[in-house]
Amino acid sequence: MEFYLSFNELLGKAGNPVLQIFVPVFFITTVLEGILILTQAATHGLIFGIIAASVYEIRLTTIPTGMQHWPSLIVLFVLVDLAFYVEHRSSHRIRFLWASHSVHHSSEKMLVTTAYRLTWTPILSGVFAFYLPIVWIGYSPAWVYGMASGSLAYQFFVHTELVPRVGWLEWLINTPSAHRVHHASNPEYLDKNYGGVLLIWDHLFGSYQAERRDIPIRYGLAHPRSAPNNPFVIAYEDVWLTLKAALRPGPTRERLARMLGPP
Repeated sequence: MEFYLSFNELLGKAGNPVLQIFVPVFFITTVLEGILILTQAATHGLIFGIIAASVYEIRLTTIPTGMQHWPSLIVLFVLVDLAFYVEHRSSHRIRFLWASHSVHHSSEKMLVTTAYRLTWTPILSGVFAFYLPIVWIGYSPAWVYGMASGSLAYQFFVHTELVPRVGWLEWLINTPSAHRVHHASNPEYLDKNYGGVLLIWDHLFGSYQAERRDIPIRYGLAHPRSAPNNPFVIAYEDVWLTLKAALRPGPTRERLARMLGPP
């Protein structure tokens, strides 16, 4: 086993000039992105925390929550999953919400890393607000958003093509096959399978679609970004286009429709 005493010595061992360029760029980019993510997370956490705490102060009641109160945890899980379904479906059917959420759908491959392709403008989208009614009825914000985080952790594992379809399971829970359909841009698959952990909401509200062998899935956006390899275009182009549409001259009702109507 070799140990390198300095970064320059490590690069010298590499020998390949491409590696000598790639390694420092990769290192610097990783560090900067880490700083950006942590700063953004801290800012969002502060804003969301203040809003959620304010709503909790005017709650209807206080619902005891914890491992010793498992029935209330089950109810909380169902409520959070329903809130996610409503938020997710709204993010596909309301243009200014889609402007942020479309970042997640911009990937043309279905990989677990797609789960981390998230919007840089969550405050503009306001998706956290869909969980505030659960806080208002009496659940602690820490438990509500903790449960939502647990749901997102589960969804990390459904971003894959490695798991085949298990049809009977999709009557109850989200599966990789069902979520592949959700990420498809084929007309037959558009706006389907919004469920987070449970798929019962899709069956109840008519948004379920099974993966079909005769229709290969085409991933990505129905209307791709103008520069699909530019991260800033991916993150901000739809936000900019939505704002431009809303600011175009016209009656207030029409301008609101451009923001609140389907994308």
